[in-house]
Amino acid sequence: MLRNFLIAKLLLISLPLIALSYHFYFILSKPEPYRTLSEKQHVLTVKVPGKRGTIYDRFGRPLAFTGEGLTLQVIDTLSFKDSVLLSRFGININRFKVGERITGLSPFLWDKIKVNGVFKSLQFNKRYLPCGEPCARLIGKTDGIYGFSGVEYAFDSILAPKTTEIKFLRYADGRVFLAPRSIFNLREERADGKDIVLSIDGVLQRRVYGILKNWVSSLNAKGALAIVGKVNTGEILAMTSLGSMYSDRILLYEPGSTFKIVVYTEALERGLNLDERCGENKGYIIIDGITIKDVIPLGDKDSWFWAVVKSSNACASKLALMMDSISKNGLYRRALLYGFGEGADIGLYEDIPKLEKPSKWRRIKLANVAIGQGILVNPIQVLRAYIAIANDGKYVYPTLLRSDTPRTNPSRVIARKETFKVLKDLLTAVVDSGTGRMAKIEGIKVAGKTGTAQKIDPKTRRYSEDKTLASFIGFFPVENPKYIIYVLVDEPENFRTGGLAAAPIFREIALEVLNLYEWDSSSTKP
Repeated sequence: MLRNFLIAKLLLISLPLIALSYHFYFILSKPEPYRTLSEKQHVLTVKVPGKRGTIYDRFGRPLAFTGEGLTLQVIDTLSFKDSVLLSRFGININRFKVGERITGLSPFLWDKIKVNGVFKSLQFNKRYLPCGEPCARLIGKTDGIYGFSGVEYAFDSILAPKTTEIKFLRYADGRVFLAPRSIFNLREERADGKDIVLSIDGVLQRRVYGILKNWVSSLNAKGALAIVGKVNTGEILAMTSLGSMYSDRILLYEPGSTFKIVVYTEALERGLNLDERCGENKGYIIIDGITIKDVIPLGDKDSWFWAVVKSSNACASKLALMMDSISKNGLYRRALLYGFGEGADIGLYEDIPKLEKPSKWRRIKLANVAIGQGILVNPIQVLRAYIAIANDGKYVYPTLLRSDTPRTNPSRVIARKETFKVLKDLLTAVVDSGTGRMAKIEGIKVAGKTGTAQKIDPKTRRYSEDKTLASFIGFFPVENPKYIIYVLVDEPENFRTGGLAAAPIFREIALEVLNLYEWDSSSTKP
């Protein structure tokens, strides 16, 4: 009896010891799953970022920089009272959602927010844009650390900082304490993002935006966009928009007559004589039952020269059909050589407009493409094409980064140098004697082209008679081109053509460029 009692007592004591020893054996020999489980229950990790890089303009002025901002990290369930307190400061969070992070709050809230279960830190996560509205969409948005749009997104891999980890220990009674770094063998990985220097001139950007704003109001237009660039390097000095064209992505649209350079380049390469008559002096041409009209009939001035200068749609459409480009694909191939169908390739978010294969083009499609209708482009493609003309065929890629060394493509031969000389003369005549007369600048030779693209009426699904996208693109001085400016005006009501709505805006922006870079401030002449 006594012996059985002792055996039972021994078993009661030894079995728990055996089980406990077995448990400790696994913890010591295979600790990882137990450690991981323990950390999940008692350790909370908070990631603290470094400082995001600064975006400078070409003269070293900050366009976007990161300053001190308050960050809240929820490390424990909040009481109802504390969640109400946070909501008074505009901070609405799920009080049960441990791990939620709110960044970029005003540092002045530091002393006001006294809430248990929230880790507060002053970090470099508040993004500031000194340039304001004129630069806002171009620069884009961030959460203080990572970029979401615009330049911030395009160059995020350079600007974004690295982070370091801070760990908190949660005791069984619910208390939370900052853990020493030595416990978890954490190394310091926090590193600031790198700075970038844009080609943009912040002063010019604001002035161009102001000019657009005044003209949009006076023209009663829906919106406008303007780009100013350097011809020799492709650097974009200003790129801003407002209204319907105010976007942080690259727009797509039908270019209108600014696209006519493609059909005339092809024709000149095939030996077009500009003195010969087009023969369409009535102001319209009928193709497959569809009428293509001129804004003003050519009348007696119906040579191919005046067809360009006066921007005749009828002659450009006829020229495309005369060249038999459907079978030879001349218009299509020349458009590809100019870079239409390729992306803008300046880093900003874009939908790349692909050129439809010419095998699908009917006669009316060919005629429409020749005048810049029925084809989608973006403003960088048009800018790139006219930079090539200004550079006598040298293909220079536009860029948003400051660079004295242009990115070129020597292997791309768009046309002969003689053809570009003729194109320059034609574009100069457009400003001197044609549709671009309102872009004239006294003492400066300007070459350019107007565009008036009819827009599709969403109700009728046909081209509207009164809704247009007016444009003008030009470069100067013609003898040694330095600057190029592209202006787009969406649905101007008072004046609907590129010559009346966009060319005067070009001129005003050009005068600002000359005042900033070329003219002595004490003089009124270059």
